[in-house]
Amino acid sequence: MSNIMQGSIVSSLRGRLRVEVPGLSQLFERKKEIAEKLSCIRGVRSVQVTPVTGSILFHYDAACLDVETLMFETDSRLSEYALDVHRAQMNRCDEDDGEETMTVSKLAGRLVINAAGAVIGRFLPITSARLPFLSVEALTALGLSAPLAKSALKGLETDLRPNADFLTVTSIIASILLGSGRSALLILALSDIAELMTSYTIERTRSSIKDMLSVDEKMVWKSEDGHVVRVNLDEVGTGDIVVVHTGEKIAVDGAVISGQGIVDESAITGEFIPAEKHEGSEVFAGSVVKSGVISIQTAKVGDQTVVSRIIGMVESSALKRAPIQRYADRFSNYLVPLNFLLFAVVYGVTKDPRRALKMLVIDYSCGIKLSTATAFSAAINAGVRQGMLIKGGAYLEQMSGANTVLFDKTGTVTEGRPEIVRLDVAEGLSREDVLSLAMSAEETSAHPIARAVLDYGRRHGVEPVAHGEVVTEVSRGTRTTIDGKTVRVGSMRYMSENGAVWQKPYEQAEQGIANYVALDSEIIGVLYAMDKPKENVRRAINALRYEGVGDIELLTGDSDRQAQLIAELVGTDSYSAQLLPEDKAETVLKLQNHGNSVVMVGDGINDAPALAFADVGISLGSRSTDIAIETSDVVISRDDPMTIPALRRMSRETMRIVHQNFAMVVAINTVGLILGASSNISVLASAVLHNSSTILVVANSLRLLFMNGEKAAGSDNGYRQGSKALVQNAKRGGRGRA
Repeated sequence: MSNIMQGSIVSSLRGRLRVEVPGLSQLFERKKEIAEKLSCIRGVRSVQVTPVTGSILFHYDAACLDVETLMFETDSRLSEYALDVHRAQMNRCDEDDGEETMTVSKLAGRLVINAAGAVIGRFLPITSARLPFLSVEALTALGLSAPLAKSALKGLETDLRPNADFLTVTSIIASILLGSGRSALLILALSDIAELMTSYTIERTRSSIKDMLSVDEKMVWKSEDGHVVRVNLDEVGTGDIVVVHTGEKIAVDGAVISGQGIVDESAITGEFIPAEKHEGSEVFAGSVVKSGVISIQTAKVGDQTVVSRIIGMVESSALKRAPIQRYADRFSNYLVPLNFLLFAVVYGVTKDPRRALKMLVIDYSCGIKLSTATAFSAAINAGVRQGMLIKGGAYLEQMSGANTVLFDKTGTVTEGRPEIVRLDVAEGLSREDVLSLAMSAEETSAHPIARAVLDYGRRHGVEPVAHGEVVTEVSRGTRTTIDGKTVRVGSMRYMSENGAVWQKPYEQAEQGIANYVALDSEIIGVLYAMDKPKENVRRAINALRYEGVGDIELLTGDSDRQAQLIAELVGTDSYSAQLLPEDKAETVLKLQNHGNSVVMVGDGINDAPALAFADVGISLGSRSTDIAIETSDVVISRDDPMTIPALRRMSRETMRIVHQNFAMVVAINTVGLILGASSNISVLASAVLHNSSTILVVANSLRLLFMNGEKAAGSDNGYRQGSKALVQNAKRGGRGRA
């Protein structure tokens, strides 16, 4: 979403600055709090916050504070309110234009009534010039025009100028007055056909979204009366006890009340080193119990309200309408008076009411508005079929013009699971011997690093040797005995606690997490684990460059060296390391302040602020968190990075078709107006020309419904599984990695 709390300068004098902040109007109750925060800026003498006008007036000491610094400090302090404003706006109904799109069934019914009126009118003709409104065609046309008349009157009341519906109603009445009830019915029929195509697209999009979100509920183990029974997640409520065993995913948020386990929280923090959980520890949905059994008292459980929120985000917010849609509406409405002006001019010159009527029959508004709405709805539908929930046309338009893409590292660019990338051994020892000892100490451990060590050894043809019981020291490492000697694998802290040292100097590598191997009191080797990039990341980045993205950066909370290595492997232009969530958001703000249109790609809680502030926030992967889903503008259910350039291609194609439709509508209807004023073509022919052009551009927009999925985003097979995983996670209030 674009940054709704980013200020813009309204006026600036030395020592006085007025700033406009779009989202301020949603923060009436926090006016005093905001003023106090801004007053703390060094050099500010006074602050006046006015939510009604969305403005802030500063008086400051120009000797110690300049405008640029004041704007930066203001944006930094206001950024924390952006998510609150966004959520408030998500809950508002779309009251932007007051025009309600009819459903497919209603429009189909109107067409049936229209046809019936035309057929009956043919057999019961009333041709009296004094009673033109009493013919069957006229009465049918007037009845069908009632909703349009209501909208026309509402437009006059609210905007004090005629809208497209007013023009349509006027042309219908004029047609009836001239004794051409059949023309009136034809105008309505062709208009309804065009709107039917638009409504069909919108309803099909909604249906696709609901189908995508329709998945089976997850089953969990629930403790009841001293027994553990397997129940549907729907049957779990706040306060219930859920038992989770080794290898199972936690499906609720809550606190551990009994038991102990090692829990993989990479789905939350991005840290692939599991955490020890015991009584009193907090756990979250989306985490996985790697070893142990824990009982959790439920604090939060997912239900259909999460799914409803996702659907609502896609369907209902004025903010989601693309700027070009708003422009199309305004442009078409501004052209309505032109038709009345042409009507007056033509009638004044020719004194021919039929020729003048053609100036009312032909207009630009219907084709522009309907084709634009259809194009965005069709593109959203195509996105759903490819595993992308696009929450409105606004984000397609923003995506088409973005010049900067930021990627989170863990789980977005990388796999989110460690692999051993290097092994160093002490002098005089063989790599195979050291690796065999390490594998023996890790053989029965469920820790991800242990799995990585075992996989690394097997790839090199090494097997564990006979050993004693493997003991896991939580948050430290593992140990076992071999031929009376103790073998340990773990952190330097674990080594130090047991007096193990490296006898000779060595150069420590910085390309991974160090896991030391010790035999009794001597460290004999170091295994380095690294979270490797996903297979298609480099291809995706190259494809984005091909699609016109100029700057691609990597953001991570990892060390500088880790960030540098991943950035070099995947080919980003730059990287930023050791970032907190607020640092990622600040990076987005700085880029926007320099005039960049920024796309942020992430999948975790720690990405949520940056996703919220970016012009387009993209949540990538089936394990995305509920907050990432809520704050992002596009939710991609597949873990394939190639969907990002696919989204870019689709957005650019959508905008190309929208602009193409604009040109076609203006060209065809301009020709129609010229012919209507200068030739003897009938009113009926003019109506056919105009409405046929509308149907043509709407049909042109419908091409986006059939956008080639494989060409745009790869095979569709993985999407369905990915989308179901996404929604299962959403329903249970799941969280994703940072």
